[in-house]
Amino acid sequence: NALVPLQFQPQFLGYPNGVEDGKSNDDKLTWNLRASYEVNEDVNVYAGASTGFKSTSWNLSRDSRPFPSDGGALGAAGLLPNNYWPSTGRNFGTRLAGPENSKVFELGIKARFERGAINIAIFDQTIKGFQSNTFLGTGFRLRNAGKQSTKGIEVDAMYKPVDNLTLGFAGIFLDPIYDSFVGGIDGINDLTGTKPAGIPSTAISLSATYDYDLGNGMMSYIRGDWQYESNVQTNEGIEMVIGAVQPFRKISTFN
Repeated sequence: NALVPLQFQPQFLGYPNGVEDGKSNDDKLTWNLRASYEVNEDVNVYAGASTGFKSTSWNLSRDSRPFPSDGGALGAAGLLPNNYWPSTGRNFGTRLAGPENSKVFELGIKARFERGAINIAIFDQTIKGFQSNTFLGTGFRLRNAGKQSTKGIEVDAMYKPVDNLTLGFAGIFLDPIYDSFVGGIDGINDLTGTKPAGIPSTAISLSATYDYDLGNGMMSYIRGDWQYESNVQTNEGIEMVIGAVQPFRKISTFN
């Protein structure tokens, strides 16, 4: 008992157990609607709306821990090791994140011309119950955000300046934000108005392919690619420091 405060991780609580059954049951009907209009033989415009569903996600890391709300029942059943403290919530965490529901609206155009083509899409996606999965140094913590949304533009283009040379461009430009994430990853800090981790605001891909004839019916090509992604925050609003992981407090709203 004297060494309990020095333990890097608490003793793992057997799971499933008499209080936590380790089961989930999810189902959802989703839909997709789309309408398109052919302006001419080279240009098509479209609009769409759809919903999506992601079932319960389970924390399968070594750091999976019981919910604080189950602490009393686990203690009454005599299942808690001596370093779990229901009164303070010490060594409690999450086992799972509940289902998330998404909705997206999209407008787009697809066009082709003599030596190329271009596709452009503008979309607005909203996810309720967004499943945040954050690495805390010893394992992962799963939590559901209240609402997360992303507005974006996606462009895909191809152009042949000469017959043997094909140039390509693809880019996506995003504005992701937590519309509501009260309690954040630790149940205390409010991440509302901050940017989700792991999502680059800008991602661009450029390519060039040159085809040439080797003779005797043999073809070959030379290709070059360039990829770019803007900087991203690697974790969900946490700052790694020596000996601890400290949640940060929001100081401004992301726009």
